[in-house]
Amino acid sequence: MKTLFVILNLFLVAGILSAQNYFRSGIFLHHSTGNYIWGPNPDGSSTTTIPEQMHIYNTMKGFYGDDSITINEEWWSPDDNEWATQHEFFEGNTAFTDINYYLANNRIIIIKSCFPSSAMEAIGGPADTLDPYYKSVFNYKWHWRHIIKVMEKHPDRFFAIWTNAPLEISSTTNAAAGFSKSFCKWAKDTLAKGLDPEYRLFPANVYVFDFFSKLTGSNGIMQNQYRSAESDSHPNGSATDLVAPQFVNEIFDAAIAYETGISRIQSMGPAFSDFKVFPNPAVNTITIEFNNPGKIADLVIANLNGQKVYTKTIINQPSHTINKNIDLSGFSEGIYIVRIQNENSTETSKLIVQ
Repeated sequence: MKTLFVILNLFLVAGILSAQNYFRSGIFLHHSTGNYIWGPNPDGSSTTTIPEQMHIYNTMKGFYGDDSITINEEWWSPDDNEWATQHEFFEGNTAFTDINYYLANNRIIIIKSCFPSSAMEAIGGPADTLDPYYKSVFNYKWHWRHIIKVMEKHPDRFFAIWTNAPLEISSTTNAAAGFSKSFCKWAKDTLAKGLDPEYRLFPANVYVFDFFSKLTGSNGIMQNQYRSAESDSHPNGSATDLVAPQFVNEIFDAAIAYETGISRIQSMGPAFSDFKVFPNPAVNTITIEFNNPGKIADLVIANLNGQKVYTKTIINQPSHTINKNIDLSGFSEGIYIVRIQNENSTETSKLIVQ
C-alpha cells in the first residue's frame, strides 16, 4: 500500500507539472508605482511600455502563438500596498480577495509594494511582529519569509516579488532610506541567494526583482532624474524606459528557466528498479536504497536551480543493497533531484519534500 501511495503521488505531481509546463502568462498586481512603470507613464515622456517590451521579447526569442509571453495588469484592491498587507494576502487572513483567487488562472503572479513601504523607521527586533504594520527591517524580513513560504508551496506557479519602491529626497530621510536599502540588499543578496540562516534554500519558483536599486543612489534615495516631481516619488517616464525592459527580460528569463527545469525533471522518467527513494513525498527523513554501487558512489540532492543541498561520497561498500537515511529538517518544501552515480552509471529520481 505504501508503494502504491508513493507511485500515485508521483503521478499526481507529474500530471500537475505536465499540465503547467509553460510559465509564460499571468498577472501583475500593483498600485500606482507599478502603473507608472507599466506605462505609458502619466507624465507623457516615456518612450516604451511593458506591453511593448513583451512584444519585443517575443520577437527576439521567436515566441509566437501559445509560446508567447504575456502578462495582464490589475490594480490590486486593498487601500494600501504594504508588506504587512501582502503577508495577509498570501496567508488568507484578510477581508479582501487572497492569493487563492489568482492561483486558478495565472501561472505567473507578480507582486510589489508601493513607495510608502520605504518610509522605514528602524532596524527593529522580534517584538516588532506584535505590530505587523510597523516599518522595521525585522518586520519586513518576517513578512517576506512568510510570503515566500506560501509561494514555495505552489511549484506549479511562478512568482516574482519586487523590492521596495524608493522615495525621492524631499519625501524621506537618510535614516529611512538607509533602512530601506538594507532590507532590499538582504532580499536580493542574502535571501534570494539562499544565504538567509532562517530561510536557507530559496525556492526555484520565485524571482526577486530588485526595483529599489535600479532607481536609487548609494544612499538609498530615489535619484532625481527618476522622480515625477519634487515631493512626488512616483517614477517618471525615464524610470519607465529604464525599468520596463528589465522587468520583462529578468522576470521572463527566470520563468522560462524554471519551466526548463520542470521539463528536465519530466524527461527523466521513473527511477530505476535498483534505486529507491522513500517515503516520497517526504516530511522529516528519507531512505535512499540502491544496489551494487561499486567501490565509490556519489550521492547528490539538488534543487531545481541545480544547487546541491546534500552530497555524500560512499566509499568501499560491498556489492549489496545499501540504505542511506537522510534528515530533511533543513530542507525547504519543494521538488528536488536525487542522483546516485558510480564509475559505471548515473541514476536519478525526483523527491518531493512537504
